[in-house]
Amino acid sequence: MRWLIGIIIFDLVLLLAVFGGRGVSERADFVFVSGSEHTFLDPQRASWLHDLRIIECLFEPLVKVRLPELDLEPATAERWDVSDDALTYTFHIREDARWSNGDPVTAHDYLYAWRRALMPDFAADYTQLLWHIQGAEAFFQWRTEQLADYLKTTPDNAEAAAKRVQEAFNRFEETVGLEAVDDKTLRVTLAQPIPYFIDLCGFATFNPVHRASVETWTTINPATGMLVTSLDWTRPGELVSNGAYILERRRFKRDLLLVQNPHYWNVSEMGNTSILERFVEDPQTARLMYEGGEVDYLPDIPITHTVAGNLVQEMRAGRRKDVSVFPAAGTYFYNFNCQETLPDGRKNPFADRRVRLAFSMTIDRRSIVENISRVGQPPANTFVPLGSIKGYDPPVDAGVQYDPERARRLLEEAGYPNGRGLEGLSILYNSGANHELAAQRIKRGWEEQLNVSVALEGVETTVFSHRLKTHNFSIGRAGWFGDYRDPTTFLDKFVTDNGNNDAAYSSAEFDALMRKASEELDPEKRMRLLEEAEAFMLRDQPIAPIYQYVLLDIYNPERMKNFHPNAWKYRRFEKIRVER
Repeated sequence: MRWLIGIIIFDLVLLLAVFGGRGVSERADFVFVSGSEHTFLDPQRASWLHDLRIIECLFEPLVKVRLPELDLEPATAERWDVSDDALTYTFHIREDARWSNGDPVTAHDYLYAWRRALMPDFAADYTQLLWHIQGAEAFFQWRTEQLADYLKTTPDNAEAAAKRVQEAFNRFEETVGLEAVDDKTLRVTLAQPIPYFIDLCGFATFNPVHRASVETWTTINPATGMLVTSLDWTRPGELVSNGAYILERRRFKRDLLLVQNPHYWNVSEMGNTSILERFVEDPQTARLMYEGGEVDYLPDIPITHTVAGNLVQEMRAGRRKDVSVFPAAGTYFYNFNCQETLPDGRKNPFADRRVRLAFSMTIDRRSIVENISRVGQPPANTFVPLGSIKGYDPPVDAGVQYDPERARRLLEEAGYPNGRGLEGLSILYNSGANHELAAQRIKRGWEEQLNVSVALEGVETTVFSHRLKTHNFSIGRAGWFGDYRDPTTFLDKFVTDNGNNDAAYSSAEFDALMRKASEELDPEKRMRLLEEAEAFMLRDQPIAPIYQYVLLDIYNPERMKNFHPNAWKYRRFEKIRVER
């Protein structure tokens, strides 16, 4: 009887969460589970997949990906023109595009948002995507130097800080290839032709933000001279959105509720009027909620978790038709901290590529995918997934193979014979998703093959994210999905000072190859240069690729309509219709 009472109480709590805040007579049209609480709902600062998923609902870029075709289609921009030299893009913003408070969406909103992303003040992870714009990289570097000079000459001076911010705004207007020709026309001038620039314009970093509401929460820190924006501007009641939804409710580690934006220009094409996101870290609990009919979709069952393996086995046995599995444009890997010293100040052995190679060579990738995750992931020794990008052939031969004997020789060459001197190392991973199972297998391999003992550090997701970003680890679990259909969506991550370069990898040779590829106008030659760059990176091994992701989506296709799984995780939640 105790089990039955517990289920009844659980259902009552769930009903309150689903119906609470909007009236007991109303249920969200579409309910899904997220495995993690959000870090940022700020388009210019977000980089985690679960954050981007909600940002796509709240904000609308100039273009979107149409599903299932994966073609680009007009969004807030009803059309665009491209100059003959492919350097100038002119976007025409639709007249009926409005913010959730009724204000018109203008070219100035995009210009303001893109300037935010280019200000080092905000530490945007994807700022380098905008460096394709004429003068953008030079502006970013200039502002970085301006801030450094401020700290040397006039620190903690509010008047001086404000003056320098205005100087930065003026310089941006004068030197960066962005222009609001009028309220509804945005002109972008590139430094060189970029074949995937329109794809970039559909990515979250390129979303507009409502200037007046953001600036309400923006101040200048006189101690640093930096602009600082409180995250309070993304709270319910404060956030002004131009996408299909309004943020009505957000309860920490409980749920997030979106309701239809009545001013959204394309309301007539929406398949639902409300979305409820529930935060459930435990995959088994999420599965029970789904199977009890309390949620419609499970996108975040970690493929490393036993729940995922069991679901796939049931699908293969013909007992489930609501499990979707297919290859993804993403890679599961381990970061090696490449800095000269570890966070505690000790010499970092992973600053030596031979040590990185040795550790990577003793990861039995096939054993992990066959015995732990059991969902059919291809073992990986490249970072760009095989077959994911047309015209690009990942350099398989440059990747490492399982070779413990050679690994031991490399450690000896590096000054660590039989693993001696390799102490105080650990694998950092986010808890709650069974990442410890793979970590335990890898740890055991290093102990047996290299005689190196490595600790396991499982931490809560937000702590994990912060430690990766601040390079506070020796070895760190990671996963990366491509954001747009070009090899640079993977390889830019390893450029020195890239905002997503958690391994702190820095190579002048790699940077030069990436720069050369960016300047190459011939598409085929450009792809060969990018392949050469990845091969160079793999020979340095700042990361240990482990396997290529497969996507695991749990939903009933007979009930959940207009949902189109795809390798790139493109989503159009506003199109989904659930038949209950």
